[in-house]
Formats: sequence, structure tokens, C-alpha cells
Amino acid sequence: MKRLQQLVPMCLCLLMGGTSAYASSWQAGYENALWQTSDPSPLNCELSHYIPNFGEARFIHRAGETVRMEIKPFRNALRGGEVKLVALAPQWMPGADARALGKYNFQKTDLPLRIATPQTELILESLRQGLMPSMVQEDADSRIERRRASLTPINFHPAFARFQLCQAKLLPVNYDQIRDILITFNLGGAQLTQSDRDQLDLLVRYAYADPEVILVMVDAHSDSSGTRRDNRELSSKRADTVTKYLVARGMPQEIIQSQYHGQRYPIASNRTTDGRSKNRRVTIKLERELEIKPIF
Repeated sequence: MKRLQQLVPMCLCLLMGGTSAYASSWQAGYENALWQTSDPSPLNCELSHYIPNFGEARFIHRAGETVRMEIKPFRNALRGGEVKLVALAPQWMPGADARALGKYNFQKTDLPLRIATPQTELILESLRQGLMPSMVQEDADSRIERRRASLTPINFHPAFARFQLCQAKLLPVNYDQIRDILITFNLGGAQLTQSDRDQLDLLVRYAYADPEVILVMVDAHSDSSGTRRDNRELSSKRADTVTKYLVARGMPQEIIQSQYHGQRYPIASNRTTDGRSKNRRVTIKLERELEIKPIF
């Protein structure tokens, strides 16, 4: 036990340039090591840890994106300036070395400290190995207190297992990535390719998973080849093809608004082959219910 008590201060001493003292140190113990996971969702997964008297750390994995970490300290818990991220050994792992994980410039605002994906993955790996990822802040002015806040591996693994189960069910896209898709057609054609069907299938899956989606707008167009009447009819067929496919794959008919416009709204010049190809299109846009939430 005496050897163990000697090793921990030595590790911190190396890290902090010759001293093991922290004027402020925050870390959950056995009795209050709280890790929580969000309800399972195909849209978003969260794993959070409360650091007593310091704030909260959150691991966030949104559909279609990589996992990231946010740290929200209480006001005045940290000073503005450099914050080092290190993985420290807990007392029950004597002899393990401290590992540098990165450093950030902390701004004293209401916004959280956002950790990039590479460092987030290193922090998760450190927790899996039983280490304590820590935010360490020191100042060249000896009158300014040294500070350290640590994430504990206590109770981490059961919560992380639930987080991983949620991650496995995430959709491959989020709202921003699927809200507006474009399908183009061959000259005079109104048939969907396999790639088109794959896109529409993904859109249906997303709309089914997101209860805030209230409208699917289908707008069909043509190029200027042929008569205006023929082009209007052709765009109508394209709109009908997409709408029928969406309904067949499970999209409720009542939330689909389908329109066709013929050649009226080109997005490129009809004088070139490439331009006409771009104009032979159907756009599908999702709309969510407008929510205005109170600030306080």
C-alpha cells in the first residue's frame, strides 16, 4: 500500500512539471460514479458522465456522422486558455504511465468544449482500458491554481455496452444528409435505376424513424426537348413513378405532396447535352414540423 501511495503522486508530478498538488480536482468516486445512456434511437446515441461539482461530459453519435465528445463545465470551473487531455492511471493500476491525448484552447463561453473524433476515440479507448481521461489546466503564474477534472472508468463498461447497441442501430444518414435528394432521368424516360431505388429506400427508412417529418415534397421536371405539352406529361409520369415507389415502400400517401412542372424551371442551360441531362429530374424534399422552443 505504501508503494501504491508513492506511485500516484509520481505520475502526477511528471505530468505537471514537478508538482503533484492540485488546488482543484474533480472526480466521481465509487458512490457517485454515474454513467447514463440515452434511449435507443436510430437517429442519435448519447453516453454521458457527470463529474461532481464540475460539469458533464457527453459522447454523441449522430446518424451519418462520427462519434464526438462535448465537455460542459460549470461556470468558472476552468479558466480560459489551454486544457491538456491526458489519460491517468487510477490508484488500483500502479505503474501505468500517463498518456497524452491532445490539447485544446478553452474559451469561457456557454458553449461546450468540443473534442474532435480522433481524441474522442482515444478517450473511449482509455476508459475501456480502465484509465482516467482527464482535463488538466495549469498556468505559468504560480498564484493561479492548478485544476484537474477526470472521467472515471467505474461503472463505465455496462453503460458503454448499451451505447454500442444503440450505435449498431443508427441509420447511415441524418436529416441534413437526406432532406433533399435528386434523381435524374434518361431522355424521354421515367424509369428508376437501382441506385435511385436505394436512395428512395433510405429516405423512407429515415422518414419512418423521424417522427418530426410531416411532409415529403416530390417535384418533377423535364428538359426543353419536345413540345411543352409532351414535357408536362413526361414530368407527370416521373412524379407518379417516384410517388408510387415511395408509397409501395411504406411512405404514407397523405404526407406526400407531388407536383410536376414540365420544362418551366430549368436548373441548367437546355442548349447543352449536360444541361438538359440535369434538367430531367425529380427532387424529393423532407420537411419537419416547425418547432419553436423557449430559450429558458
